[in-house]
Amino acid sequence: MGESDIVFLKDSGQEKRGETKTEIKEDYVKFLNRTGGVVEIKFRGPKEDLMDTYQFFNGVNDMESLGLDIAASGDRWNHYFRGVSSLVEDEDGVNHTFKVTLQIRDAAPQAPR
Repeated sequence: MGESDIVFLKDSGQEKRGETKTEIKEDYVKFLNRTGGVVEIKFRGPKEDLMDTYQFFNGVNDMESLGLDIAASGDRWNHYFRGVSSLVEDEDGVNHTFKVTLQIRDAAPQAPR
């Protein structure tokens, strides 16, 4: 693992087939905090660099626990998987993007409006 890589770990992966984790360069990842404890993660980069991570998230079950290890800071198991978008080509014709939605465990509920 590189110093600036992000590792995603899943609870139900198949250890023998290497499906328990995926690693990606931090440069390709952007975290966006939304209301109600939702975290949206946008992945953007060359298709060949994103494919393993995209396939990993397609194998995660809804509400499955996910761990994150950012820049070798240690595993954090405080997110649930909520979904993954389609992998699409950017307007630049070079990069591709997709988004993953996570729910933070024990997130404070939103006050009614």
